[in-house]
Amino acid sequence: MRQTYYILSILISSLTFGQTEFCIHIKSDVDVDNVSVSSFNLSKKFTSEFENGIAIVKIPSESSDQYSILIENKRIDGWFNSGKIDIYLDFINNSLSVSKTINTPVYERQVEYFNEYKTFLEDMSIGTEFIKTAITQNDQDAFILVPINHYLNLSQNDKKELKFIEEILNKQPKTTKEHSIYEMIESRLEKLREIKQIELNDYFLIDTNGEISKIKTQPNKKYTVLDFWFTSCPPCIKEHKEILANPNIFNDLNAELIGISTDANQEKWVDYLEKKNVNWKNYRIEESNLDKDLGIWSFPTYIILDKENNVLGSYSNITDTIEALKK
Repeated sequence: MRQTYYILSILISSLTFGQTEFCIHIKSDVDVDNVSVSSFNLSKKFTSEFENGIAIVKIPSESSDQYSILIENKRIDGWFNSGKIDIYLDFINNSLSVSKTINTPVYERQVEYFNEYKTFLEDMSIGTEFIKTAITQNDQDAFILVPINHYLNLSQNDKKELKFIEEILNKQPKTTKEHSIYEMIESRLEKLREIKQIELNDYFLIDTNGEISKIKTQPNKKYTVLDFWFTSCPPCIKEHKEILANPNIFNDLNAELIGISTDANQEKWVDYLEKKNVNWKNYRIEESNLDKDLGIWSFPTYIILDKENNVLGSYSNITDTIEALKK
């Protein structure tokens, strides 16, 4: 499945093995034999056995990264710095959680940041200054890519802020510039600068009947809004609920909403549309490069087009999209 909170680029690294060492301590109500650790930036999974409740996992990375720690059928995701770190896990009642960490400043900063970001998503009136603060606090560390990506999504049509992001990225160290997320952000910035028009007739997608189709827009509408999403994306689903609660929201603004899903499973996608009573046009990307050509890897993303398919704006949430249409 081609996704965000969820697309991976394989990076071939020349790093020396053992530059990051996880010492994982486990407290469990069942016997646990081993633990596996994988990272966003590396394609390989690293596994180690527990001895007396402790497992040592060595990973060839000299930079912080987003890691997944897997025990049995459960996993913990989080950003951790390089070096020797201790992670204490509880695996109780088939639930995995972090009870304590040692020598993990990046993990601690990411916990604080994501708590602030969650609050922001619930009330955007608090502003985005905390994101800029996080960018400053994490300068020269790969975790900076997280707040930068959030800031980019919120500032996609602001040339001044895009310049700020570009300047921050340019001064990052080599280890950060080699990260997959850096490449994605850089690509998105490039597309935002370059893409002024997209010819929809050049793309063939899959409709809900499973047939290859071009995107059919309503000729009487002044605007077309493309909603890039997928069925396992919680923010996408949340925003669909908002749209369904206001069925005339786009029609009243002389606009047509068209969903563009990156799901690979036709049946799962159609089942979602039917169960949620989604009543606007939807297509599935399949082998089309529409998302890549627009530089989209974060979801949801809304693209506003005029009658000539000129790109008028790109937005990360429905609120900003609606405000743009009103203007």
